Amino acid sequence: MLLAPDGTMQKNIILLMLDTARASDVYGNASLRNIGRLARNGTAYINTVAPGTWTAPTHAALFTDSKVSEIKQVSRDFFTNGSRKIDPWMVKTKFLDCSANTIAAKLTKYGYYSVLFSNNPFLTSYTNLATGFDKVYDIWKHSNTKYNKKATDRISFIFEGGAKTRQRMYKASYAISRMLPSQLLDSVYTRLRLRLDRRVAEADGTHRLDRGAQDTNAALSKYLKYNYNYAPQFIFINYIEAHENYPVRESMVQDKWLYMSGIEEMTEDSAKELHMAYRRRLEYLDRSIGRTLSTLKGTGMLDNATVIVTSDHGQFFGEHGLLYHAMPPYEEVAKVPLIAANYENGSIVSEKEVVGSPVSLAALHNSILDLAAGRQEHLNGNLRRGRRVFCEHTGIIEGWDEQLLAMLKERSSVAASIYRAKKRYNRKATAVYSRRFKLIHHHGGRKDELYDLENDPKEQNNIIDSHREIAHRLLS
Repeated sequence: MLLAPDGTMQKNIILLMLDTARASDVYGNASLRNIGRLARNGTAYINTVAPGTWTAPTHAALFTDSKVSEIKQVSRDFFTNGSRKIDPWMVKTKFLDCSANTIAAKLTKYGYYSVLFSNNPFLTSYTNLATGFDKVYDIWKHSNTKYNKKATDRISFIFEGGAKTRQRMYKASYAISRMLPSQLLDSVYTRLRLRLDRRVAEADGTHRLDRGAQDTNAALSKYLKYNYNYAPQFIFINYIEAHENYPVRESMVQDKWLYMSGIEEMTEDSAKELHMAYRRRLEYLDRSIGRTLSTLKGTGMLDNATVIVTSDHGQFFGEHGLLYHAMPPYEEVAKVPLIAANYENGSIVSEKEVVGSPVSLAALHNSILDLAAGRQEHLNGNLRRGRRVFCEHTGIIEGWDEQLLAMLKERSSVAASIYRAKKRYNRKATAVYSRRFKLIHHHGGRKDELYDLENDPKEQNNIIDSHREIAHRLLS
């Protein structure tokens, strides 16, 4: 085992990224026994803010220690600028420069071997977010196609055929739509949207409980048994179980934009059903993490290690009239769990600490480097907090159908409503945190919002008119 510059033994750093896990559904959730044990015995940063509102911006910011708006590849307009060039799942879209000096690349200089296990097609060597990792396991490539190979093959041309293939498909669809009476077009288009959603779910198993956790644990076990090279390890695992779509009744509409455009009513019951299915996914994921920790302990990875559990963004279930993520940075999407547990000889070192001040998830970048270099013994409350905390919403990500919507909106009220909704939520917004106050600055077209989170944690009362001096300070 290599030694840090101060002569101490270097610890393994294990980062478990629970894609789409919001803080309010993790902390205090008695059903999450394994994560709860880490939180109770380690350090829980209960006011952690994700730098972005969806996967790519947050990972890019965390990996490079940058603000989202400083990274052009993840802060560009995916809806109105270049939407005809990106692929729907964006597995070929570049989110970083190939020469980016990422945390994985920096850890190499400290003698670390960096391994990425990814269940998310955004987080892969194809998109440059895996830049710097020594070994990449693209679990999603197998897990997302194993359930129904036939359905996968049927829709693969949409995702793999490139922009020209999709444009030909759009033009053909538009030509067919011109043959339909206007009064039929809305129902036909809506049925086709729902049918495509179901086909995608059948192809990649997104309605199932497991979305790659089993395959990830198998790959991790195999790696540690056959490929472990005895260097200090930086193991980054992205789990995607908590991501939509969810295992609910087949008739349940899960199309985000049918709700956001007002075509489908987001009732209290429908929001509750989606939320409960989400929580079942978290419970399943917690059990899988228990198996992950057992594997790490059984192979000696936890003899001297720091285990970090966090998320890249949260999720809306009707709050503020919103659904899912890549939406304005209210607490449901901005606040994420962050738990650090230090292990010695396979057991957790009891810290039992709760940090209540706002911290940025991007601050993990330098704190992990401090651990690797021996400048910190434990990640126990000393996460770097001396900087302004931001969450940046740079726009929506569902831009691949912009061309088709633009074609149909003149004759289809459904397409027109979805198009307007996407334009409305594609506006940038930045949340700035300072102690108990939070400012949401909307970059044009909407009044800014200021909240006292201590007295108004659900952000129901915008106090900007009576506290303009605080808003100006945060905005500056």
